[in-house]
Amino acid sequence: MQKERNISDLLSKNIAVNGIQSIPLSFQDCIKRIIEKEGYIKCDVEVSNFNSGGGSFAGELYEVDIKGDTIEGAKKTNVFIKCLVTFNNIQYVDVRELFAKEVFIYKDLSKVFNFLQDQADIPQEERFKLPKAYDETKLEAIILENLGQRNFKTYDRLKVMPLKYAQLAVQELAKFHGMSFVIEEKMPDYFEKNIKCLHHPFIYDEDWNGLVRNVCTNLAKQYKDDKKVKIENFLRVFLEKFPKFGDYNKNVKCSLTHQDYRINNVLNGEAVEVIIIDYQLMDYGCPIRDFLFFVFSGSDQKFRRRHLNDLKNLYFETLSRFLKYFNMDVEAMYPRKEFEKVYTEWLDFGLMSVLFASVFLFAPDTGLDLENLSLSELPFCPDEIVKQRLKELIDDFIEWGYL
Repeated sequence: MQKERNISDLLSKNIAVNGIQSIPLSFQDCIKRIIEKEGYIKCDVEVSNFNSGGGSFAGELYEVDIKGDTIEGAKKTNVFIKCLVTFNNIQYVDVRELFAKEVFIYKDLSKVFNFLQDQADIPQEERFKLPKAYDETKLEAIILENLGQRNFKTYDRLKVMPLKYAQLAVQELAKFHGMSFVIEEKMPDYFEKNIKCLHHPFIYDEDWNGLVRNVCTNLAKQYKDDKKVKIENFLRVFLEKFPKFGDYNKNVKCSLTHQDYRINNVLNGEAVEVIIIDYQLMDYGCPIRDFLFFVFSGSDQKFRRRHLNDLKNLYFETLSRFLKYFNMDVEAMYPRKEFEKVYTEWLDFGLMSVLFASVFLFAPDTGLDLENLSLSELPFCPDEIVKQRLKELIDDFIEWGYL
Protein backbone atom coordinates (compact mmCIF):
# COMPACT_ATOMS: atom_id res chain seq x y z
CA MET A 1 0.00 0.00 0.00
CA GLN A 2 1.55 3.32 -1.11
CA LYS A 3 2.30 5.78 1.67
CA GLU A 4 0.98 9.30 1.43
CA ARG A 5 3.27 11.78 -0.24
CA ASN A 6 5.03 14.45 1.72
CA ILE A 7 2.67 17.42 2.12
CA SER A 8 5.38 20.00 1.43
CA ASP A 9 6.19 18.30 -1.88
CA LEU A 10 2.52 18.25 -2.81
CA LEU A 11 2.09 21.92 -2.06
CA SER A 12 5.24 22.86 -3.92
CA LYS A 13 4.16 20.84 -6.94
CA ASN A 14 0.73 22.47 -7.07
CA ILE A 15 2.15 25.93 -6.63
CA ALA A 16 4.49 25.33 -9.54
CA VAL A 17 1.82 23.85 -11.81
CA ASN A 18 -0.89 26.37 -11.03
CA GLY A 19 1.30 29.44 -10.62
CA ILE A 20 -0.05 30.13 -7.13
CA GLN A 21 1.96 32.26 -4.71
CA SER A 22 3.75 30.54 -1.85
CA ILE A 23 1.35 28.95 0.60
CA PRO A 24 1.72 30.16 4.22
CA LEU A 25 3.69 27.72 6.32
CA SER A 26 1.21 28.36 9.14
CA PHE A 27 -1.27 25.83 7.82
CA GLN A 28 0.84 23.25 5.98
CA ASP A 29 1.14 21.04 9.08
CA CYS A 30 -2.61 21.44 9.66
CA ILE A 31 -3.34 20.06 6.19
CA LYS A 32 -1.08 17.11 6.82
CA ARG A 33 -2.94 16.24 10.01
CA ILE A 34 -6.28 16.49 8.23
CA ILE A 35 -5.02 14.13 5.53
CA GLU A 36 -3.97 11.65 8.19
CA LYS A 37 -7.28 11.90 10.09
CA GLU A 38 -9.32 11.48 6.91
CA GLY A 39 -7.51 8.20 6.29
CA TYR A 40 -5.79 8.93 2.99
CA ILE A 41 -3.09 6.54 1.89
CA LYS A 42 -2.24 8.58 -1.17
CA CYS A 43 -3.64 11.89 -2.35
CA ASP A 44 -3.21 15.02 -4.38
CA VAL A 45 -3.59 18.43 -2.81
CA GLU A 46 -4.55 21.57 -4.69
CA VAL A 47 -4.54 24.95 -2.98
CA SER A 48 -6.11 28.03 -4.52
CA ASN A 49 -6.75 31.57 -3.36
CA PHE A 50 -10.40 32.25 -2.61
CA ASN A 51 -11.74 35.42 -4.20
CA SER A 52 -14.27 37.07 -1.91
CA GLY A 53 -14.97 39.83 -4.42
CA GLY A 54 -13.61 42.47 -2.10
CA GLY A 55 -15.64 41.28 0.88
CA SER A 56 -12.89 39.96 3.14
CA PHE A 57 -10.52 42.23 5.05
CA ALA A 58 -8.93 40.54 8.06
CA GLY A 59 -7.65 37.36 6.51
CA GLU A 60 -6.21 35.69 3.43
CA LEU A 61 -8.65 33.06 2.14
CA TYR A 62 -7.81 29.70 0.58
CA GLU A 63 -9.61 26.63 -0.67
CA VAL A 64 -7.85 23.30 -0.29
CA ASP A 65 -8.96 20.28 -2.34
CA ILE A 66 -7.70 16.88 -1.24
CA LYS A 67 -8.37 13.95 -3.58
CA GLY A 68 -7.04 10.44 -3.27
CA ASP A 69 -7.49 6.92 -1.97
CA THR A 70 -8.34 5.52 1.43
CA ILE A 71 -8.69 1.90 2.49
CA GLU A 72 -12.43 2.24 1.80
CA GLY A 73 -11.86 3.66 -1.68
CA ALA A 74 -11.65 7.01 -3.46
CA LYS A 75 -12.34 10.10 -1.40
CA LYS A 76 -12.21 13.87 -1.61
CA THR A 77 -12.16 16.53 1.08
CA ASN A 78 -12.55 20.26 0.63
CA VAL A 79 -11.66 22.76 3.33
CA PHE A 80 -11.76 26.52 3.63
CA ILE A 81 -8.91 28.33 5.37
CA LYS A 82 -8.61 31.89 6.61
CA CYS A 83 -5.07 32.94 7.51
CA LEU A 84 -4.18 35.80 9.79
CA VAL A 85 -2.83 38.97 8.17
CA THR A 86 -1.19 41.97 9.80
CA PHE A 87 -2.16 45.63 9.59
CA ASN A 88 0.90 47.85 9.52
CA ASN A 89 -0.81 51.22 9.97
CA ILE A 90 -4.27 50.48 11.40
CA GLN A 91 -4.62 50.44 15.18
CA TYR A 92 -8.45 50.35 15.10
CA VAL A 93 -8.50 46.61 15.76
CA ASP A 94 -6.04 43.97 16.96
CA VAL A 95 -6.15 41.26 14.28
CA ARG A 96 -4.77 38.59 16.59
CA GLU A 97 -7.57 39.30 19.03
CA LEU A 98 -10.08 38.97 16.19
CA PHE A 99 -8.76 35.55 15.23
CA ALA A 100 -8.71 34.46 18.88
CA LYS A 101 -12.43 35.20 19.11
CA GLU A 102 -13.16 33.14 16.05
CA VAL A 103 -11.08 30.24 17.38
CA PHE A 104 -13.08 30.49 20.61
CA ILE A 105 -16.48 30.23 18.98
CA TYR A 106 -15.57 27.38 16.63
CA LYS A 107 -13.56 25.27 19.07
CA ASP A 108 -15.21 26.02 22.40
CA LEU A 109 -18.51 27.87 22.21
CA SER A 110 -19.85 25.63 19.44
CA LYS A 111 -19.66 22.66 21.81
CA VAL A 112 -21.66 24.58 24.43
CA PHE A 113 -24.28 25.52 21.83
CA ASN A 114 -24.62 21.89 20.75
CA PHE A 115 -24.77 20.60 24.33
CA LEU A 116 -27.54 22.99 25.34
CA GLN A 117 -29.55 22.38 22.17
CA ASP A 118 -29.18 18.61 22.59
CA GLN A 119 -30.44 18.88 26.16
CA ALA A 120 -33.45 20.87 25.01
CA ASP A 121 -34.11 18.34 22.24
CA ILE A 122 -34.42 21.07 19.62
CA PRO A 123 -35.44 19.81 16.16
CA GLN A 124 -32.66 19.96 13.59
CA GLU A 125 -34.45 22.54 11.46
CA GLU A 126 -34.86 24.86 14.46
CA ARG A 127 -31.33 24.68 15.81
CA PHE A 128 -28.75 27.43 15.64
CA LYS A 129 -25.96 26.10 13.43
CA LEU A 130 -22.27 26.85 13.01
CA PRO A 131 -19.96 25.68 10.22
CA LYS A 132 -17.93 22.58 11.02
CA ALA A 133 -14.46 23.56 12.20
CA TYR A 134 -11.50 21.22 12.08
CA ASP A 135 -9.61 20.54 15.30
CA GLU A 136 -6.51 21.84 13.53
CA THR A 137 -7.91 25.38 13.69
CA LYS A 138 -5.53 27.70 15.51
CA LEU A 139 -4.83 31.39 15.93
CA GLU A 140 -2.92 31.71 12.66
CA ALA A 141 -5.41 29.73 10.55
CA ILE A 142 -9.17 29.13 10.85
CA ILE A 143 -9.96 25.82 9.10
CA LEU A 144 -13.59 25.10 8.24
CA GLU A 145 -15.65 22.89 6.01
CA ASN A 146 -16.06 24.54 2.63
CA LEU A 147 -19.76 25.39 2.66
CA GLY A 148 -19.56 26.18 -1.02
CA GLN A 149 -19.47 22.42 -1.58
CA ARG A 150 -22.94 22.27 0.01
CA ASN A 151 -24.22 24.98 -2.33
CA PHE A 152 -24.07 27.76 0.25
CA LYS A 153 -23.23 31.12 -1.23
CA THR A 154 -23.27 34.84 -0.52
CA TYR A 155 -25.54 37.31 -2.19
CA ASP A 156 -24.03 40.17 -4.13
CA ARG A 157 -23.12 42.72 -1.46
CA LEU A 158 -23.89 45.58 -3.86
CA LYS A 159 -27.49 44.51 -4.40
CA VAL A 160 -30.57 44.75 -2.21
CA MET A 161 -31.15 41.46 -0.40
CA PRO A 162 -34.22 39.35 -1.26
CA LEU A 163 -36.98 39.29 1.35
CA LYS A 164 -36.86 35.52 1.94
CA TYR A 165 -33.14 35.66 2.61
CA ALA A 166 -33.62 38.62 4.97
CA GLN A 167 -36.25 36.70 6.91
CA LEU A 168 -34.04 33.63 7.29
CA ALA A 169 -31.06 35.75 8.34
CA VAL A 170 -33.08 37.68 10.92
CA GLN A 171 -34.41 34.43 12.38
CA GLU A 172 -30.91 32.96 12.60
CA LEU A 173 -29.66 36.13 14.27
CA ALA A 174 -32.40 35.85 16.90
CA LYS A 175 -31.30 32.27 17.63
CA PHE A 176 -27.67 33.40 17.99
CA HIS A 177 -28.64 36.06 20.52
CA GLY A 178 -30.99 33.56 22.14
CA MET A 179 -28.13 31.11 22.73
CA SER A 180 -26.35 33.85 24.68
CA PHE A 181 -29.42 34.32 26.89
CA VAL A 182 -29.62 30.55 27.40
CA ILE A 183 -25.98 30.33 28.51
CA GLU A 184 -26.55 33.26 30.85
CA GLU A 185 -29.50 31.40 32.42
CA LYS A 186 -28.29 27.78 32.34
CA MET A 187 -24.52 28.16 32.70
CA PRO A 188 -23.94 31.38 34.71
CA ASP A 189 -20.33 30.59 35.65
CA TYR A 190 -19.37 29.90 32.03
CA PHE A 191 -21.24 33.03 30.99
CA GLU A 192 -19.36 35.25 33.44
CA LYS A 193 -15.99 33.75 32.54
CA ASN A 194 -16.31 33.50 28.75
CA ILE A 195 -19.15 35.65 27.40
CA LYS A 196 -19.55 38.75 29.51
CA CYS A 197 -15.83 39.46 29.25
CA LEU A 198 -15.86 39.74 25.43
CA HIS A 199 -15.10 43.42 25.16
CA HIS A 200 -15.77 45.76 22.26
CA PRO A 201 -12.90 45.25 19.77
CA PHE A 202 -12.56 48.75 18.32
CA ILE A 203 -10.31 51.67 19.22
CA TYR A 204 -11.80 54.97 18.10
CA ASP A 205 -8.66 56.93 17.37
CA GLU A 206 -7.90 59.89 15.13
CA ASP A 207 -7.42 57.53 12.17
CA TRP A 208 -11.03 56.33 12.60
CA ASN A 209 -12.17 59.94 12.93
CA GLY A 210 -10.47 60.68 9.61
CA LEU A 211 -12.35 57.90 7.83
CA VAL A 212 -15.70 59.14 9.18
CA ARG A 213 -14.91 62.72 8.16
CA ASN A 214 -14.01 61.53 4.67
CA VAL A 215 -17.30 59.66 4.25
CA CYS A 216 -19.53 62.41 5.65
CA THR A 217 -17.77 65.16 3.70
CA ASN A 218 -18.25 63.27 0.44
CA LEU A 219 -21.90 62.52 1.16
CA ALA A 220 -22.63 66.13 2.10
CA LYS A 221 -21.58 67.16 -1.41
CA GLN A 222 -24.67 65.39 -2.77
CA TYR A 223 -26.96 67.84 -0.95
CA LYS A 224 -27.64 71.55 -0.93
CA ASP A 225 -29.00 74.04 1.58
CA ASP A 226 -30.46 72.70 4.85
CA LYS A 227 -29.84 68.99 4.15
CA LYS A 228 -26.17 69.64 3.52
CA VAL A 229 -25.97 71.58 6.79
CA LYS A 230 -27.70 68.70 8.61
CA ILE A 231 -25.05 66.24 7.44
CA GLU A 232 -22.20 68.59 8.27
CA ASN A 233 -23.63 69.07 11.77
CA PHE A 234 -24.24 65.32 12.08
CA LEU A 235 -20.50 64.65 11.74
CA ARG A 236 -19.85 66.04 15.23
CA VAL A 237 -22.65 63.91 16.70
CA PHE A 238 -21.37 60.87 14.81
CA LEU A 239 -17.82 61.18 16.14
CA GLU A 240 -19.05 61.67 19.70
CA LYS A 241 -21.93 59.18 19.84
CA PHE A 242 -20.88 56.16 17.79
CA PRO A 243 -18.08 54.99 20.12
CA LYS A 244 -20.60 54.99 22.98
CA PHE A 245 -22.67 52.32 21.24
CA GLY A 246 -19.88 49.88 22.08
CA ASP A 247 -20.15 50.56 25.81
CA TYR A 248 -22.25 47.70 27.17
CA ASN A 249 -22.39 49.31 30.63
CA LYS A 250 -25.37 51.28 29.43
CA ASN A 251 -28.65 50.31 31.01
CA VAL A 252 -29.64 47.94 28.21
CA LYS A 253 -29.92 44.18 27.90
CA CYS A 254 -26.79 42.68 26.39
CA SER A 255 -25.84 39.42 24.71
CA LEU A 256 -23.26 37.95 22.41
CA THR A 257 -23.30 40.07 19.27
CA HIS A 258 -21.79 39.35 15.89
CA GLN A 259 -20.81 42.96 15.14
CA ASP A 260 -20.33 42.35 11.40
CA TYR A 261 -23.74 40.97 10.48
CA ARG A 262 -24.05 41.70 6.78
CA ILE A 263 -24.76 39.95 3.50
CA ASN A 264 -21.17 38.71 3.09
CA ASN A 265 -21.32 36.93 6.43
CA VAL A 266 -24.66 35.11 6.12
CA LEU A 267 -24.38 32.26 3.66
CA ASN A 268 -27.56 31.22 1.90
CA GLY A 269 -28.41 27.60 1.13
CA GLU A 270 -30.91 27.84 -1.74
CA ALA A 271 -33.29 30.09 0.25
CA VAL A 272 -34.19 27.40 2.79
CA GLU A 273 -31.31 27.71 5.27
CA VAL A 274 -28.64 30.22 6.24
CA ILE A 275 -25.42 29.86 8.21
CA ILE A 276 -23.60 32.73 9.89
CA ILE A 277 -19.82 33.02 9.45
CA ASP A 278 -17.00 35.43 10.39
CA TYR A 279 -17.30 35.99 14.12
CA GLN A 280 -14.07 37.95 14.46
CA LEU A 281 -15.71 41.16 15.72
CA MET A 282 -17.92 39.36 18.23
CA ASP A 283 -18.45 41.09 21.55
CA TYR A 284 -20.85 41.33 24.48
CA GLY A 285 -23.17 44.25 23.88
CA CYS A 286 -26.58 45.44 22.76
CA PRO A 287 -28.08 42.89 20.32
CA ILE A 288 -30.09 45.56 18.50
CA ARG A 289 -26.86 46.60 16.78
CA ASP A 290 -26.67 43.38 14.74
CA PHE A 291 -30.25 43.70 13.53
CA LEU A 292 -29.89 47.36 12.56
CA PHE A 293 -26.60 46.93 10.74
CA PHE A 294 -27.88 43.92 8.81
CA VAL A 295 -31.12 45.52 7.62
CA PHE A 296 -29.74 48.96 6.83
CA SER A 297 -26.59 47.69 5.09
CA GLY A 298 -28.49 45.28 2.83
CA SER A 299 -31.58 47.29 1.90
CA ASP A 300 -32.76 50.32 0.01
CA GLN A 301 -35.51 52.77 0.92
CA LYS A 302 -38.23 50.79 -0.86
CA PHE A 303 -37.28 47.59 0.97
CA ARG A 304 -37.22 49.31 4.37
CA ARG A 305 -40.57 50.96 3.92
CA ARG A 306 -42.14 47.64 3.01
CA HIS A 307 -40.38 45.27 5.39
CA LEU A 308 -38.41 46.95 8.23
CA ASN A 309 -41.17 46.75 10.83
CA ASP A 310 -42.14 43.21 9.85
CA LEU A 311 -38.51 42.05 10.14
CA LYS A 312 -38.24 43.66 13.58
CA ASN A 313 -41.34 41.76 14.69
CA LEU A 314 -40.01 38.55 13.15
CA TYR A 315 -36.78 38.91 15.10
CA PHE A 316 -38.55 39.23 18.44
CA GLU A 317 -41.09 36.50 17.70
CA THR A 318 -38.28 34.11 16.72
CA LEU A 319 -36.34 34.94 19.88
CA SER A 320 -39.43 34.27 21.97
CA ARG A 321 -40.17 30.94 20.25
CA PHE A 322 -36.53 29.80 20.45
CA LEU A 323 -36.25 30.50 24.18
CA LYS A 324 -39.38 28.43 24.85
CA TYR A 325 -37.42 25.31 23.86
CA PHE A 326 -35.31 25.99 26.95
CA ASN A 327 -38.33 26.71 29.16
CA MET A 328 -37.45 30.38 29.20
CA ASP A 329 -39.85 33.31 28.90
CA VAL A 330 -38.59 36.12 26.69
CA GLU A 331 -40.44 38.65 28.85
CA ALA A 332 -38.32 37.64 31.82
CA MET A 333 -35.06 37.82 29.86
CA TYR A 334 -35.67 40.62 27.35
CA PRO A 335 -39.12 42.25 27.72
CA ARG A 336 -40.75 43.46 24.51
CA LYS A 337 -41.24 46.91 26.02
CA GLU A 338 -37.50 47.22 26.70
CA PHE A 339 -36.67 45.87 23.25
CA GLU A 340 -38.86 48.49 21.55
CA LYS A 341 -37.46 51.29 23.71
CA VAL A 342 -33.86 50.40 22.89
CA TYR A 343 -34.74 49.95 19.22
CA THR A 344 -36.03 53.53 19.04
CA GLU A 345 -33.16 55.01 21.06
CA TRP A 346 -30.48 53.15 19.09
CA LEU A 347 -32.01 53.37 15.60
CA ASP A 348 -29.42 55.89 14.42
CA PHE A 349 -26.76 53.24 15.05
CA GLY A 350 -28.07 51.76 11.81
CA LEU A 351 -27.19 54.93 9.95
CA MET A 352 -23.82 55.48 11.59
CA SER A 353 -22.67 51.88 11.26
CA VAL A 354 -23.49 51.76 7.56
CA LEU A 355 -21.84 55.12 6.84
CA PHE A 356 -18.67 54.08 8.66
CA ALA A 357 -18.65 50.61 7.11
CA SER A 358 -19.57 51.83 3.62
CA VAL A 359 -15.87 51.99 2.73
CA PHE A 360 -15.75 48.21 3.35
CA LEU A 361 -19.30 47.26 2.38
CA PHE A 362 -18.97 48.74 -1.07
CA ALA A 363 -15.24 48.27 -1.59
CA PRO A 364 -13.88 47.45 -5.06
CA ASP A 365 -13.87 43.78 -6.08
CA THR A 366 -10.09 43.88 -5.77
CA GLY A 367 -10.47 44.62 -2.05
CA LEU A 368 -8.70 47.19 0.11
CA ASP A 369 -5.04 47.40 1.03
CA LEU A 370 -5.52 47.21 4.79
CA GLU A 371 -2.04 45.86 5.34
CA ASN A 372 -0.38 49.10 4.25
CA LEU A 373 -2.93 51.93 4.35
CA SER A 374 -4.43 53.68 7.35
CA LEU A 375 -8.22 53.98 7.75
CA SER A 376 -8.23 57.65 6.81
CA GLU A 377 -6.33 56.81 3.60
CA LEU A 378 -8.84 54.22 2.39
CA PRO A 379 -10.63 55.29 -0.77
CA PHE A 380 -14.34 56.15 -0.61
CA CYS A 381 -15.54 56.01 -4.20
CA PRO A 382 -19.05 54.45 -4.36
CA ASP A 383 -20.71 54.07 -7.73
CA GLU A 384 -23.95 55.86 -8.58
CA ILE A 385 -26.18 53.03 -7.31
CA VAL A 386 -24.42 52.97 -3.95
CA LYS A 387 -24.52 56.76 -3.72
CA GLN A 388 -28.27 56.62 -4.23
CA ARG A 389 -28.70 53.98 -1.50
CA LEU A 390 -26.69 56.04 0.97
CA LYS A 391 -28.65 59.15 0.02
CA GLU A 392 -31.91 57.28 0.63
CA LEU A 393 -30.61 56.15 4.01
CA ILE A 394 -29.82 59.71 5.02
CA ASP A 395 -33.21 60.90 3.73
CA ASP A 396 -34.95 58.28 5.89
CA PHE A 397 -33.21 59.47 9.04
CA ILE A 398 -33.96 63.09 8.24
CA GLU A 399 -37.62 62.10 7.80
CA TRP A 400 -37.58 60.15 11.11
CA GLY A 401 -36.13 63.12 12.97
CA TYR A 402 -32.68 61.74 13.79
CA LEU A 403 -30.84 64.31 11.64
